[in-house]
Amino acid sequence: MELQQLVTDVHEILAANGDYTNLSDAAVYQPSIQVDRKNVYFILHEANGKQVAKSLVVYEDRAQVADFDARESVQDANKTLVVGDLNETNWHALVKRFAWVKPTSRHGYKYTFGLGDRLGNASNAHLRLFKGRGIMPVLAQQSIRELLLTNRTETDVVLDAGWAVFEEGYTDGWAADGDHVKNPHEVDYAVKAGCSMITLDCTEKIHNEIADLSDDELDAKFNALDVDLVKYFNETYLDKDFQISDQASVHFSKKDVEQSVLIFFGAVEYAEFIYHKFVVPYNLDFEISMDETIVPTTPANHYFFANELHRKGITPETLAPKFYGEFQKAIDYIGDIDRFEREYVVHEAIAEHFGYKLSIHSGSDKLSVYEIIGRLSKEHGWHVKTAGTNWLEALRVIAHVDPKLMVELYKFSYDNLDDVKAFYVFNAQTDGTAPKPETINTDNVMTLLSDDDARQVLHTMYGSILNLQKSYRYVYRDRFFKILKDHQALYDKYLNAHIAEHLDLLQGLAKTKAEVQAKYEPTIQ
Repeated sequence: MELQQLVTDVHEILAANGDYTNLSDAAVYQPSIQVDRKNVYFILHEANGKQVAKSLVVYEDRAQVADFDARESVQDANKTLVVGDLNETNWHALVKRFAWVKPTSRHGYKYTFGLGDRLGNASNAHLRLFKGRGIMPVLAQQSIRELLLTNRTETDVVLDAGWAVFEEGYTDGWAADGDHVKNPHEVDYAVKAGCSMITLDCTEKIHNEIADLSDDELDAKFNALDVDLVKYFNETYLDKDFQISDQASVHFSKKDVEQSVLIFFGAVEYAEFIYHKFVVPYNLDFEISMDETIVPTTPANHYFFANELHRKGITPETLAPKFYGEFQKAIDYIGDIDRFEREYVVHEAIAEHFGYKLSIHSGSDKLSVYEIIGRLSKEHGWHVKTAGTNWLEALRVIAHVDPKLMVELYKFSYDNLDDVKAFYVFNAQTDGTAPKPETINTDNVMTLLSDDDARQVLHTMYGSILNLQKSYRYVYRDRFFKILKDHQALYDKYLNAHIAEHLDLLQGLAKTKAEVQAKYEPTIQ
């Protein structure tokens, strides 16, 4: 792009007085245009084959513009126009000028939704979908495991989301989640990268082995605790009933007390440590994951955890119990829907009583329970986390554009599924009901994205697919990303149709899974 043409574009923008519908230069991405007095900022889109090359254009007073890392520049009277890359230096310069470009607290937002963009190119589409929805998007949401498997850093994740926010002119607020951080150095990493919230994964402090003890073994282990602790826990909870709403109460039997203490009290103490070391000093939103257990969180477990936090003066922004049923990756809820609803009423009442919202982990594709969550959530609302959706919708693009490659990716995933069994709980085993690779061909490959078992195989293998190398070169990664970038519009369409299914049910715009599938799925065939 000629610099003088960009100067002309700037003057045209200034003369337009906020109405940019008739700008003469189609390369100026209109949603990104920001005017501050006589300073102008926007993203430039230049065609580069099937892909779009993006640059930042800034037009500012000469004394100010030095904040930006300029690739090219030109003087115009007392102003300087610079063209720069979408890099970290330029993002921080924009943050100084526009606070909404930076991730912020979820506090005050009733409904929040985690999007977990693993690949770094889904946030633009998501932001277009979320405009006007009244839901705060958590665009950046990656666990350490996901960062390692995708060869990205926490900074990469925040920057990719932050640039999308500026590009789409999304001023309603967004958050960045240091997801499933387990220890202080992981928390510190997320904080220093700019995350506005952390999700504390208490796996290492939750003692699942307690659930397997006999009553006598449980009683012996509990009574081996310090006598003052035993006295306190028994006096506070044993045989007590806690009325937490008109619809819900919690009773503590002897077993409830002992299991709650021995499984979860170490996690409560650890949450207190993280709270004072990081959450308070850095003004973070605090989510606690207590769902890393082998059995569902009982109402007594949940009440105990929340009450002990309350005693310590801690109210998390969100807390994630392990709900009844199975929340496996990339497929719908498995379990008794009626029982889920009955138990959700109690968990929601506990959350409301203590002043936080419930967080639904592994929320991707749980279409059968969203209407319940949306209908039953009260004053504090809900937080739903999704992640695998983006990856699978990217694979939908691959299947559509290069079905032969998709057949190859599925065969590789199916044959190497043992690589990820330690990381994920899922039903799709190589000796189970997942489609056999020999039954998949270029004519039926799209069916993989609607088959639960195939979806799980493909979902769990994203790291193996992206990182496979032969002779020091990636086997799939470069081909995969080139197709995705060449067909970004198709990817955007797939992404938003699928996430819209989630949001419509959560917001009460639809009542059933069948209803949203009938509405959106014809657009992704």
